[in-house]
Amino acid sequence: MSSSSRIFLFLIMLFASCDLGATHNRAGEITYVQTGPLSIEATVTTYTKASSTGADRDSILVDWGDGETEIIFRSNGQGEIIPGEDIKINFYISTHTYPGRARYTIAFQDPNRVNNILNVNFPNSVDVPFYLQTTLTLTESQFQGLNSSVRLLQPPIDFACVGFRFVHNPNAYDPDGDSLTYALVTPMQAMGEPVPKYVRPDLLFPSPGNNLSIDTATGDVVWDSPMQTGEFNIAIRINEYRDGVLLNSVIRDMQIFVAPCDDNIPVVDVIDEICVIAGETINIPVTVTDVDPGQNVRLSATGGPFIQDISSATLDGSFDYQPSPLTRNFIWETQCEHISDQFYTVVFRGQDDSRQGESGNSVLKNLRIKVVGPPPENLRAENIDDDSVHLKWERPYSCQDAADDFFIGFRVYRRIGSNIFPQDSCVPGLDGRGYEVVRFRTNDNDGQDFTFTDDNLEEGKIYCYRVEATFASMTNSGQLFNVVGSLPSEEVCIQLNQDIPLITRVSVTTTDTQSGEIDLRWVTPNESDIDTSLLSGPYTYTISRSSNNQDFQVIDQVTTANLGPNRELMLVDRQLNTVDNQYVYAIDFTSAENQSTEALEAASIRAQLFSADQTQEVSGVVDVPWQNFHYELEKEEDSGFVVIESAPTPAFSLFGLDNNVENCYRIVSYGTYGLSHTPDTLINQSQVVCGFPIDTVGPCPPLLDVEGPCDKLAEGQTIEDFFNVLNWTPDGQSCSLSDLAGFRIYFTQDSSSTDQFLITEVFSDIRELEHLPDLGITGCYSISSVDSLGNEGPRSTLVCVSSCFIYELPNTFTPNADSQNDLFTPRENRFVSKVEFSVFNRWGNLLFETEDPALNWDGRDRKDDELPPGTYYYVCKVFEPSLEGDVQSALLEGHIQLLR
Repeated sequence: MSSSSRIFLFLIMLFASCDLGATHNRAGEITYVQTGPLSIEATVTTYTKASSTGADRDSILVDWGDGETEIIFRSNGQGEIIPGEDIKINFYISTHTYPGRARYTIAFQDPNRVNNILNVNFPNSVDVPFYLQTTLTLTESQFQGLNSSVRLLQPPIDFACVGFRFVHNPNAYDPDGDSLTYALVTPMQAMGEPVPKYVRPDLLFPSPGNNLSIDTATGDVVWDSPMQTGEFNIAIRINEYRDGVLLNSVIRDMQIFVAPCDDNIPVVDVIDEICVIAGETINIPVTVTDVDPGQNVRLSATGGPFIQDISSATLDGSFDYQPSPLTRNFIWETQCEHISDQFYTVVFRGQDDSRQGESGNSVLKNLRIKVVGPPPENLRAENIDDDSVHLKWERPYSCQDAADDFFIGFRVYRRIGSNIFPQDSCVPGLDGRGYEVVRFRTNDNDGQDFTFTDDNLEEGKIYCYRVEATFASMTNSGQLFNVVGSLPSEEVCIQLNQDIPLITRVSVTTTDTQSGEIDLRWVTPNESDIDTSLLSGPYTYTISRSSNNQDFQVIDQVTTANLGPNRELMLVDRQLNTVDNQYVYAIDFTSAENQSTEALEAASIRAQLFSADQTQEVSGVVDVPWQNFHYELEKEEDSGFVVIESAPTPAFSLFGLDNNVENCYRIVSYGTYGLSHTPDTLINQSQVVCGFPIDTVGPCPPLLDVEGPCDKLAEGQTIEDFFNVLNWTPDGQSCSLSDLAGFRIYFTQDSSSTDQFLITEVFSDIRELEHLPDLGITGCYSISSVDSLGNEGPRSTLVCVSSCFIYELPNTFTPNADSQNDLFTPRENRFVSKVEFSVFNRWGNLLFETEDPALNWDGRDRKDDELPPGTYYYVCKVFEPSLEGDVQSALLEGHIQLLR
């Protein structure tokens, strides 16, 4: 059958269905699997109104996007009816081969949506076509691999309760491991044509607590909270990227039923996120609870872990309704084939049996899972000659036999100097840690270990290495895509020919302005790395010191007859001002032949203290050649210094302290060179810093609300006094109110201006203020809190009020000099900044004009001649003040009867 014949047959079927006048489509999407370089298998999934039998489609017309269309018959018989709901699920599956590599859009259109969708062409949504599309890119399969669309594992029909937070997730799973993003878009009725009269559900009945949003990274749709019962439709676009390139977009059209709920929604309790190393088994309890007495609950789940070809996940127990609370265990024995840089999403659905014969109230809760590759084990390093390092690590690697050649080898990283950090299984990789790749892919081994040799290194530098395993999908031609790294190995460091001293300690032992002391230590060069026949002893170590960026000055010398066996030397540097200065040290090493080298510079830790209200912050300035991996904050007590905080960086914040009580602290660092010939842990301490917490910070800004006269007029109230009413509430959750003394109120007539001026200051027991600005009621307010010490806190955000002009003109006046009604003036004149008022005779000649809102026309023309009695025509443009300046708000036109 030709393409045109198929279209003609389909249209006959289509119009026959339309004649029955039945409503039909609720939701759906188009997904596909790429089966060959130019071939796909597409699935059109629709969710329809089961009771609309007259509009039921046993076949649909699909546009493949290459000029070809095809009638596809339903693949699941008569469709699957969801028990207790007026919903039928239909699958239409077919294959198609495209003429060449390009980007195509698969599309499907049906004449009717269901009726009474509140936010689509209401009340005639049945007249709006239902349209789905998916855009795909046929890649160069030899180099980029085949690409399938996402699989949407959560149905696009969901139920929400009025006044309750609603959460939905499409649960998109990409079998290729590509990255996904999500966005809310307008549902469509045809290609490039949005549905008519579409209103986003939260904007249809707007209120402060009614907001709809989507998380672009996770796909969570949150509606907090629906205000109206009924049926709503939204559309979600899921974009799929590979190496930053957009490959396809699936647009899902989904329906949300909002109903009144007399009882509570169940609660699902499960952790939000977990990261595991491949090979570990996840066993997590998931509990659904309903606080309403006598109700049973059930729990189900969908997600990528349940559809794995190798070791899929399970949810133990029964799906039947059971007494609340109900706990089932999510169990997944992860394997190397599950490694991915994308999170898996498991969506748990808890449901009660509150509605007899129907689905009860339900709630969704997500669990995100990342499976990472295990780190290579037992990395070692050794010198094999003067300019090479030989690395070895454990063989076999635990994931080297992953299916489909998923494991592709190892990547070797190097940096100068150590970087010790705790492993985070949720953030594998070494980005931002100073390592560079020195070998992108290797599987070299000596039969017992994996190996790598790094050549052309410089003597004296400290080189540190890590290794990570890499995994990737592979095209038929062997090209890699979606490369994923494992957790990195532990670090190993080595120095070629350690022929220089290494400073290991610069620790302040006494804090004083005159008699401060610093403990300085260093290790001698490695005797095996020095040719003692050319560089013989005795050996001299010349110690130089600098402070406050001044030049280095020699302070001492230490001489030894040889380089061992005690390789760590020390010097106590005395008579220092360790209170005010940070000291930097350098050490020159000289042999008997006067040949010398210089050690890397190292500085003492400089502690800094900042005090505020019941708060102190202590931080350290650190400049050393080794890597510090841990810091502790010690506080001076009667028994000595005790550890009170620890952190990976030298920054500490202390709260809840007593004001005006002195506290003294010092910072202690723990570090390493990562070298076998230096101490395992290098411990150094800063000088002691002391200070008093003192209240220098004002309280938090109050919560401000402003009501203007226009708000009352809009509510139909009669207003006699025109002014703005300010109400505020102190923020007792974020700040203590114990020393609150008062408030300061600021005003500006321009919302973009930073020039706010103080209009009043009131005591702490005042919570309301009436204010009338000099020019109408337009303007913006902010408020701050002041404590008993006079400290003013930050100002609140601006709350602005706009005017609503009141301007009424009469139609008669009598300018006859009897002091009554002699002038033509407005009956009402409020919140008008200016007018453009013009008076004309019946021939259109201009007689009078003014910009004064009071008008005050005395019945004379522009030559000051009295006008005869009669009817005159006026035009009046009315301007009112706004936050952006004067704006025209009205154009008044009418007739004036002049009587004498």
